[in-house]
Amino acid sequence: MAKTTKPDTLGIAELAANLAGAQDLSKARAKAILDGVRDHIVDTLLAGNRVNLFGVGTFEVRATKEKMGRNPKTGESIKIPAGRKVVFKTAKGLKDQM
Repeated sequence: MAKTTKPDTLGIAELAANLAGAQDLSKARAKAILDGVRDHIVDTLLAGNRVNLFGVGTFEVRATKEKMGRNPKTGESIKIPAGRKVVFKTAKGLKDQM
């Protein structure tokens, strides 16, 4: 059986380094910008609003219904409470490129 490899992950530090090189910024300034964007996206989602990143996709918060689940260890039925979750819908242009 062939071993599968994980795809490379690009984190904030790597994004900041790429942004700094592309936009003639210091890495610290680029990281501060990305941290600000991330914080604003989170605040917007927590307020119940959608965030559309043109060409990438849309983040939005959706309500989940209460449902019954099963404890995998004991097999006992448990009630999973209603809540909210963040969903991401890929932009058509990006989806077409995949």
